[in-house]
Amino acid sequence: MSKKTNVPFESNVSLNLGEINITTGVLESIAAKAASEVEGVYKLHASVQNEIGGFVTRSRDRIGVKVRREENAIAIDTEIRLQYGFSVPEVAIKVQERVKEQILFMTDLVVQEVNVHVVSIETEPASEQEYLHLDEEFEDGETFE
Repeated sequence: MSKKTNVPFESNVSLNLGEINITTGVLESIAAKAASEVEGVYKLHASVQNEIGGFVTRSRDRIGVKVRREENAIAIDTEIRLQYGFSVPEVAIKVQERVKEQILFMTDLVVQEVNVHVVSIETEPASEQEYLHLDEEFEDGETFE
């Protein structure tokens, strides 16, 4: 289970109304939603242990995103499952861009790096694949038996 920490909110707007803190859980939720919206991402990866643990606790580990604060920088690690047929580098770059954009837009925080870990490629379930049946005709009229 990941420890929830606060990320100090630093904005260019100075109103002196008080302090704003954003938990890493909020950043993880934003990053998870942003990554899952990228075309080619099948879903975020959660290990079996985390999926089982997620039923008992509300662990953020199960969403496939971890936020780390390193010195004055925010780093995000994502684990994704890709849909078959999409370019791994293209999807990974789009995930990086989308996560950075959404965190900046929603929190005014700059993310230093987004690390994308592609853990699997998901293909269609066997029931949805098209197969050539042995008694089907070929285009030239011949049948295969």
